[in-house]
Amino acid sequence: MKLGVDFGTTRIVVAAADRGNFPLLPFETADGAADWFPSLAAIRATGNGFEYRFGWDAWQTQTDAGWIVLRSLKRYLHDAGPETTLPFGGSIRVADLLQRMTKALRDAILKRIRSRAFGPPSASTKISHDEPLEVMLGVPANANSNQRFLTIDAFRKAGFTVLGMLNEPSAAAIEFTHRHKAKGKILVYDLGGGTFDASVVEASDGRHAVVACKGISQLGGDDFDFNLAELALGKGELFGLQMDQLFRLLEECRL
Repeated sequence: MKLGVDFGTTRIVVAAADRGNFPLLPFETADGAADWFPSLAAIRATGNGFEYRFGWDAWQTQTDAGWIVLRSLKRYLHDAGPETTLPFGGSIRVADLLQRMTKALRDAILKRIRSRAFGPPSASTKISHDEPLEVMLGVPANANSNQRFLTIDAFRKAGFTVLGMLNEPSAAAIEFTHRHKAKGKILVYDLGGGTFDASVVEASDGRHAVVACKGISQLGGDDFDFNLAELALGKGELFGLQMDQLFRLLEECRL
């Protein structure tokens, strides 16, 4: 089964290729279903090491002071290598945490697919247990080699078959020109949770060429949320909050 995965800084969105349609995959939440999977990791120290939760399961730990909720894991990939550890926990490697998150994502995808998640029962996509999940990954236009390698490696180790990677603004341009039968040069701005990218794509006769691409790796919605939170409480007051309090405040600012 072929999937398109936008592995975003704050949200992960998955679409399936289903007989010419591209339905979004809904994920189970405590309140029903959502068409995105939070890019969240929750970590709690135990007597034997650490306990982990991801996505919507991690979301549910935000009111529990015993958990550390890590937002926007992708931001740690910018300067990370295979052995880079997180700034807390000491022995927790960024690459291992990313792999655990992609494994949790795969489990959530399989659960929804097997429950006929893509539309009415008469037309839903179902796969066998042995059918591979083939994915095309969307990545920021400015993603460096480290980010690309760690992302592909995590998805492969989690059990996905990675078909390739496509810069997110380029993917948007291809979708726009295909949907609207447009030709010529298309300028796409992509302001995400952690990055700000722009691409110029030229479309002609079903072919697409990236003319230019530029991005800022540390500017996105996360920064706006943090600045709004500082305005709400006063500069310097955020660091006095408990982890769960800060999480809820940043979510309110995001909304």
